[in-house]
Amino acid sequence: MKENKLTLDPRLMTAASFVRENTVAADIGTDHAFLPVYLILNGTIKFAVASDINKGPLERAVANAEKYGVSDKIHFALSDGLDGIEPEKYGVGDIVICGMGGELIEKIISRSEYTKKSGVRLILQPMTFAPELREYLVSSGFNIIDEKLCKSSGKIYTVILAEYDGVKRAYTTAELMLGRKNIENGGELLREYAKKLLNKLEIKINGKNRGGIDSSDDVRCRNEIEKIFK
Repeated sequence: MKENKLTLDPRLMTAASFVRENTVAADIGTDHAFLPVYLILNGTIKFAVASDINKGPLERAVANAEKYGVSDKIHFALSDGLDGIEPEKYGVGDIVICGMGGELIEKIISRSEYTKKSGVRLILQPMTFAPELREYLVSSGFNIIDEKLCKSSGKIYTVILAEYDGVKRAYTTAELMLGRKNIENGGELLREYAKKLLNKLEIKINGKNRGGIDSSDDVRCRNEIEKIFK
């Protein structure tokens, strides 16, 4: 008997909330393929492409698709990023990249011209280097349409929704650190995240001051963030 219900962790659930109905979604670094399986079971999408760079995770993904009876609705690809998934062939509309470092996500995006195709959206969940990923996106012509914060296993993560429009933008340091859309959206998770960030900045500033190192950039960033919450 095929299982017909799947629960996602908060990170993947937040990413799933950005996927458009009836689009073809590509899940890059799919691991267990939980996201595409969930989206199909819930009727959000009818077809998905799932890729992973490693054979083991892809085999687990295939097994999960069989377990939930959706094998015929997912194309699996052993692929490094978007390099081998043929997004044009499948008409991919939403590209999801979750659970990787921001630097790796940037490399995957920058290697593929398809990410700049009109109407294609990127749903990104960086585990690290989120400010650097935001800077790359806005300075490379990607518009960050929205962001959502979520909490999983005691840690706060962000999910970024972006689309290429060719317009290069400039974010303040605070906007890069917290996310302009997160600041606009507000909420308790943002306050909690900002508080943790300010604590880290304070430690960094004090350490630099003790070592006689210029901390003016960090002080400026701290002041920007504090100003947002006044």
